[in-house]
Amino acid sequence: EARGASGGGARLGEPQLRWLLKFVQVHLDDGGLQPSLFGLLRVVLGRRFVLPELYDMMLVVGDMVLQADAEPVRSACGSLFLTFLLGYPLGQKRLQQNLDFLVSNLGYEVPSGRASLLALVRQVVLKLPPPLLHEQADRLLLPLVARLVNETDRSCVAAVGEAVRALLGRVCAQSGGAKAAGA
Repeated sequence: EARGASGGGARLGEPQLRWLLKFVQVHLDDGGLQPSLFGLLRVVLGRRFVLPELYDMMLVVGDMVLQADAEPVRSACGSLFLTFLLGYPLGQKRLQQNLDFLVSNLGYEVPSGRASLLALVRQVVLKLPPPLLHEQADRLLLPLVARLVNETDRSCVAAVGEAVRALLGRVCAQSGGAKAAGA
């Protein structure tokens, strides 16, 4: 059985869960199935099943934060990605890969995708545990400031500003301003 919290309902063995995740991934672009598939992913994430296929699935979900046509789909994917990032065991390398994904896509060419990504970045900044946020602050701040300088879309400028404000607010509040002052 796949590792995960037990709960009510049906118990899934590892082969069934692998098949289910493959089914979700194949049909994730089907607008008619997306609400059900996102609900299913929320349940899987809530039960904290740990399978390599789930980690791979979250890369697809991350791409959908940027690329999905509908804002509700981008938002749902952002919520799933955040749940995964905050609740799953991620080694240092995998955490860096996920944060690098966020940072490297700050310049995504479609403003609606950038706006969804920036909303996700802000949520990551607001919800990362303080010690982890302090470790990652430079990795996030410098690309955000660069994006603020280069951003042309008004709504994205505001979203970048909110993310930067949230990052500085949390880092400075936790460190008494020492990190921001360079001490």
